[in-house]
Amino acid sequence: MKSLDAWRIFHTADNRFKLSTDNLHNTASSQQLQSTVDPYFLLLPMTFLPQSHQRSSPEAHTPSSGAQVDMSGSSNRYTGEDGLYILHSAIAIGASYDSIERYPPPRCHPQTRKIVFEIILSWTKNALHGPRVMWVCGAAGSGKSAISQTVSEYCAQSGQLGATFFFSHGKSSDLGDGKLLFPTIAYKLAGAIPGLRAPLSRAIQTNTSILTQSLELQIQKLIVEPFSMIRHPPIPSLIVIDGLDACDSAEMQHRILTLIAQLLVVHRLPLCFFITSRLLPHLELTFDTPVYRKLSTRIPLDVFVSDNDVRTFLYAEFAAVRQVHQEAMRGIPHPWPSEDVIELIVQKSEGQFLYPATVLKYVDDNSGRPAERLTEIVVAAVSAADAEPSLSLSPTDQLCHHVLSTSSSPAALMRILGPLVALFSPLPPRELEVLLSLAPGGVSLILRDMHALVDVPSSSASPLQRVRIPQPSTIEFLLDIHRSMPFWIEPGKYHAEIVRGCIRYIGEFMDLAMEHLDLLYQYTRRKWTRHLALATPSPELLHDLCELRFVYSRVPAEVRDVITWLKSIPQTPMTQDVLELWQGWLTQIGPPPTAFFVP
Repeated sequence: MKSLDAWRIFHTADNRFKLSTDNLHNTASSQQLQSTVDPYFLLLPMTFLPQSHQRSSPEAHTPSSGAQVDMSGSSNRYTGEDGLYILHSAIAIGASYDSIERYPPPRCHPQTRKIVFEIILSWTKNALHGPRVMWVCGAAGSGKSAISQTVSEYCAQSGQLGATFFFSHGKSSDLGDGKLLFPTIAYKLAGAIPGLRAPLSRAIQTNTSILTQSLELQIQKLIVEPFSMIRHPPIPSLIVIDGLDACDSAEMQHRILTLIAQLLVVHRLPLCFFITSRLLPHLELTFDTPVYRKLSTRIPLDVFVSDNDVRTFLYAEFAAVRQVHQEAMRGIPHPWPSEDVIELIVQKSEGQFLYPATVLKYVDDNSGRPAERLTEIVVAAVSAADAEPSLSLSPTDQLCHHVLSTSSSPAALMRILGPLVALFSPLPPRELEVLLSLAPGGVSLILRDMHALVDVPSSSASPLQRVRIPQPSTIEFLLDIHRSMPFWIEPGKYHAEIVRGCIRYIGEFMDLAMEHLDLLYQYTRRKWTRHLALATPSPELLHDLCELRFVYSRVPAEVRDVITWLKSIPQTPMTQDVLELWQGWLTQIGPPPTAFFVP
């Protein structure tokens, strides 16, 4: 074996750790590394790794200094807090109230929702001695996520916050996966309550398969039993679950509520839950059961609808717009907007904050003059009011149509919006550009007029800040062909485009011809077959699946996923050819290798 000085094993799968091999030297005969490693481990010379382009997620968990991994034998020996390390791989990182994936988060205006917050904050101070669950329910756009964010921040400052999970709409999103809820809660509780760390870590090290077992067993091993090791009730006891209705199915939502009731009633854990959702029949039925009638209290936001709150919000935010855009507003008389315009927006809002918040984002955009943009909105709103009732859309849908129609390049816009809807988790601008083969700066350029609907990081923002569609209602609008045409997004088409981008990136990375973007490589490595399962087949996609550099870098589980998808789509001669290629490759690769070497 050649000298391996200055080489190291680099874990390209999720960058979990790097193991230095500086002291490996020539031997009389070749020998494999004794430790079995993931097939994604690559032995690469450091000079081949473009370090200047590597990025690491700030949420990535790093084992504490006391944790050790012994690779000297045929098996790994874990010490310290490696169980938490393993647990970190099974949580929804972007679900936290302070996740960069949700930046900037929605917040309530300090002069609105005063009565609602008085009720909530009073409950948080006494929840362990009264109803242990508070359910805040309301229509889309009623400000539920903003309330959850504000409550999370307040309770984090007061030391009451134990964990948060913000669900997000869309079948493509990891944040809609109910199976990730309790592992995430357990991990966050261990961070908030030091006494949970050791017993939780031991529980996972004892049974690493717990993360693939039933939710009932997970809450027993990850939450109930670790809590039994704590002598005194912990102070951080509040768990915030926002958007429960965005969880993947009604059955899962009911199951989650059942398990929460078990934690509180059967196991008597010193926790309280703040839950928000839409007022859906199956959720209302669950909260009306005898157990939850005794266990919970609720705030129906529709009861607290106040045009005065919306009016207060509008006056304050328009004043801020005028202050920020002083040069563009020079010559615009006071008052601006007029009282008639304020009342028109209040009327269109129907007591919810989604419509006025979107109007303000559009008016506040730096790519236009605020007064002119507001006039556009007013004209569009008046015109829509004169349309035939059978053709009319909701005010928010009309506003979405208007914003989207301002794009100077609709095709380029849809090329970005489609993947934004289909991605399982959002990506930063540079990673998105590489995935979609756009020139640097292309995302910001194409989305420059879309800031009312899409959060686009500025050039001075952190390179880890994501491009995302913050409002679930916007995603629902884009996926509804009857509401959004001609801006309708057909998910399968864009899942296919994402798969093609993953194939292109991984293939070029194997040639070391592509800049190494950690977040994008991790995303493509973990998610590409999930996108393939949802992709609409096309000749272009089938052709890309034959790319040999890409095929030969796969592992058996992924090959089987591809074969399953190929068998599920309409069979054509081209499909059969691609299927035979992947079936042949599966018979050749056998079990996962211990390591790949670059001699």
